Amino acid sequence: MLSEGLARVAYVYPPNTRHLTPYEEAQAVAKKKGLGIWSVENYATDSGFNSDAVSSKVSASTGGSASKPATSPNTTLSTTTEGKEIFKNCTELRKKYPSGVPQSHPAYQAKMDRDKDGYACEK
Repeated sequence: MLSEGLARVAYVYPPNTRHLTPYEEAQAVAKKKGLGIWSVENYATDSGFNSDAVSSKVSASTGGSASKPATSPNTTLSTTTEGKEIFKNCTELRKKYPSGVPQSHPAYQAKMDRDKDGYACEK
C-alpha cells in the first residue's frame, strides 16, 4: 500500500519500530513518483490528511462546482485552527474519535489528557 501511494507512515511508536525504515523508504518512492495520496499537493501531512487540498483541486478542475459533503443539523463539528481540531470536551471528541487520540493527533489537547500519558480522552 505504501509503495502504491495508498497509505502513509503514521502512528508508529517505540518499541514497534522494527519495520519503520523499509516503510519510510517505500513511502518516499511513492511520494517522489507522485502516486496516490502524493498526487495532490499538501493532501498528506504529518498530522493526517488535508481534505481542503482535494476540495481546491476539484474546484479548480471543475470550474468551481465542487460540492461539500452535507451535514445534518444534529452533527457536532469541531473547530479547526491552524491544522488543529478543537473539541469542547471528551464527549464531543469521542463522537468523532471513539478511542481518543494520541499526542501527535491534531485533535489532541493537553487539558483532555487527565493522566498525562500522551493520549487524550481514552476510555
